[in-house]
Amino acid sequence: MTIEDTWGGDIVTAAIAHLAHSTPPRLLFSSTDFNSYVTVSIAEGAPQRDGGRLARPLRPGLGFTPRMEVLGSPVYTS
Repeated sequence: MTIEDTWGGDIVTAAIAHLAHSTPPRLLFSSTDFNSYVTVSIAEGAPQRDGGRLARPLRPGLGFTPRMEVLGSPVYTS
């Protein structure tokens, strides 16, 4: 399994990290830290590359806090 079916920044990278770390190693081919390809960070505590590998967040949930000052106001709320 290759986990890189989407492109994005910190939030997508957090989801990829969780999926990669919950995939049995024998089935995981690769995962990508897409947030290293963008210039603007949109979340505090997003996973980063460590020793050439994507490290999982250690905080609860997806492990990040969105930077609302960067993201701006929601486009839609229910």
